[in-house]
Amino acid sequence: MKIETKRLIITEFDMNMAMEVHLNSLDEDNRRFVPDEVFETVEEAAQTVEFLMGCYKSGNGPLVYPVLLKDSTYIGYVQVVPFDDGTWEVGYHIGENYIKQGFATEAVTAFLPVIMKQFGITEMTGICLADNLASAKVMKRCGFIKLSEGVGNYQGEDREICKFVYCLSPKDIVVKFFEDGYTNKNFDYVMKCVAENYIDHSPASARSNSGAVGILKIVAEQFSNLTVKVLDVFAEGEMVATHVLYDGIHTGTCMGIPATGKHITFEALENFKVENGKIIESWGYWPDKEIEENLKSKIA
Repeated sequence: MKIETKRLIITEFDMNMAMEVHLNSLDEDNRRFVPDEVFETVEEAAQTVEFLMGCYKSGNGPLVYPVLLKDSTYIGYVQVVPFDDGTWEVGYHIGENYIKQGFATEAVTAFLPVIMKQFGITEMTGICLADNLASAKVMKRCGFIKLSEGVGNYQGEDREICKFVYCLSPKDIVVKFFEDGYTNKNFDYVMKCVAENYIDHSPASARSNSGAVGILKIVAEQFSNLTVKVLDVFAEGEMVATHVLYDGIHTGTCMGIPATGKHITFEALENFKVENGKIIESWGYWPDKEIEENLKSKIA
């Protein structure tokens, strides 16, 4: 992990950061809002850093990444934590010597799209105590939408909390749909990013997210080594228009034509409607006649 912004670097922990983690954790906001993240000694901080470095290898949460200034000064962290129900929560802390300079907003804004794409999720939860006004302000500035405010579980206690949600942009969701659905064959992501009541207005006529996966699997059988490149993408509100290049080897029956084993490319236009982080409709325009003629020419 390495993300660079205008002023910051988001990277991975190493043991040399233990002293800075210890000192940074001692501020009053940490003691007030997240006392379990206060490390009274360097040794405590070092144990935590070692544990977090192990999480990178295992892939299990929490996944915590230090936030550094461009001169490598440690100023805080951003993190994501998975829950048993498949949802994820974001967390962040900037030390009191560096607050009120927009660093938290800058770090979270850069971090979210990267980590969400990495784990194939389209929504991120944010939870803070209702009186933690600074944390709530960061989430609003980063594009989170406030869902609720009231009594809820916070670190094992019933507290007055605010709950927020962040969604990838419709454009990001659609681009990742092509990358994961066609090229990477990550059908779990497709099930997450496509709505259960999805409607495909193309001749394929899928009527659910599982139907969309079924179509992707058929295409994968027809064309091996398939890669899909989004040449152009335009988004306005909920609508996303794409111009896409498909490239693969014809290794399965397509349009009644048996496998030729030959390389084929074609371009297509596909439009999508995205609501609340889910693709709910699509309109696909594949050059069927051109594809058929190309496949037949391969036979000849």
